[in-house]
Amino acid sequence: MRTFEAFSQAVRESVDSHAKRKNYTTEGPDGDNQLLKIMGILGIHEPHAVGELIYKCAELLKAPSATKKVLCEKIAGWAFTIWREL
Repeated sequence: MRTFEAFSQAVRESVDSHAKRKNYTTEGPDGDNQLLKIMGILGIHEPHAVGELIYKCAELLKAPSATKKVLCEKIAGWAFTIWREL
């Protein structure tokens, strides 16, 4: 069943696994994140995240149905990274 709770959990797992796989963090989605730190220092975090959002949205428009769910989770994950730094 597609619920907000299931979506939220999928986004959490996506953000957590991506950050750990890339060695940005070992602490999960709410922990210290090396990429976000560097982007913040350079003053480009928000523009970079918005670029990722735009790219993922463009991908969503042409993706097969099976891929759209994952792209929605990634879009939400990038929105979270902007939100957490506001």
